[in-house]
Amino acid sequence: MAELPDLTNFYCSVHTQQGPEEVARFFTPPDWRVRKCSWTDYEAQSDFAEVVIESSGPILVHGPVANVLVNSLRITKLFAAAGLAGTFECYDESDALIFQKRFGSSVGGTKSAPEMDWR
Repeated sequence: MAELPDLTNFYCSVHTQQGPEEVARFFTPPDWRVRKCSWTDYEAQSDFAEVVIESSGPILVHGPVANVLVNSLRITKLFAAAGLAGTFECYDESDALIFQKRFGSSVGGTKSAPEMDWR
């Protein structure tokens, strides 16, 4: 398991009409463990990240990510594979912006996420 930074260093906006629950379903086992962490938000954990999925129009995904320049691409690849588009930013330990990029197409994403049991 990679050591996670103490502060959030990954921020992502996903442009979709889907809600946090539907977007959380793209974080699939065995790489990801997902749980509902509030009335409306979800948390996805892996060996390299702990992100929160919240809000709508756009969906916001943020949290600490180990080796953020490499692993941010692993996270956004999940969304792009589903036909979703958005932007993301990565920050260093001093909270300075080190990378920002767009991902996906402008289609808006029509692929449905797999069904999950959140119990």
